[in-house]
Formats: sequence, C-alpha cells, structure tokens
Amino acid sequence: MTFEKQINNPAEIPEIMPYQRLLSKELQGLAFESGAYSRYKLDTRLVQGEFEKLYRIWIKKAWESNLVLEAPDLQGMVTYSVEDKAAKVGLIAVSKQSQGKGWGKKLMKAAEAKTFSLGAKTIEVSTQESNIPACKLYESLGYKLAEKTFVYHWYSEK
Repeated sequence: MTFEKQINNPAEIPEIMPYQRLLSKELQGLAFESGAYSRYKLDTRLVQGEFEKLYRIWIKKAWESNLVLEAPDLQGMVTYSVEDKAAKVGLIAVSKQSQGKGWGKKLMKAAEAKTFSLGAKTIEVSTQESNIPACKLYESLGYKLAEKTFVYHWYSEK
C-alpha cells in the first residue's frame, strides 16, 4: 500500500537530526526493525538471510547519500529521497523500547520538512496492508491511500 500527502511549509522537528555517524549495527538493527512486516521477511521460500542482505544494502545506500534522519540516541530513524518534486520515505523504524512515545510521528514530520526544503511538494510512503500500526500512523498525519498493489513472488521448480 502506498500513502501520499501534499506537503506545504511543514514545521521542522528540532529533535530529529541528520544521522552523521558511522554505519552502525544499531542503525542496521533499526533497518531490520523497519522490515518487520516486509514480504521479504515473511516469505518462507526466500533463502535464509536474503531479507537482512537487502535491508543492509538499503540502509547503506541511504547512509552513503546522507538521506537518514534520526531521533535522539537513535531511538528511531527514517530514510528519504527526493526526485523532481516528489519525495519518498524508504525506511522508518522506532526502537522497540521507544515505541508509543510519538517518535514515529516526529520522524515522519521531520522527513516532510526536510524533503520540502529540498523542493518536494508531495511525499509518499509504502507499507504492507498487514502493518496496521504504520497505516494508522500515516492516516493520522493526513496521508491518503494512493495505491494498493498486490505483489506475488514466483518460484520456478529446480
């Protein structure tokens, strides 16, 4: 499912800052946490370790491009990108011990502010339909369902 929102002069969230440290196990751990509902994690036919490999690459590319924002003490993180006037949230996660404290909303609002400052007029974020907490978060922030896509994995017999 993809949610989308128009962004118009959002307020900056001072607690959320660019991640400017080394690519750490903690940051990678949050990347894995962001994929808790991922089809790559839940598909039992994928080779063991493929989910982690994919998410390691994903967070590394965002980190190399300086496209990661973090909550204090790495309680959470969000990755983003901007192409033309459209922004995308790639990964978003809040550590288990920090969930329910508003960090998800702050991270999303910070991503909106950062991407708006880079020229974005819209922002989108994708998740799995089964990720009810994420869907509720995005809807509470004014995101609307823009697209519902069904993705199937095809496996050939060896």
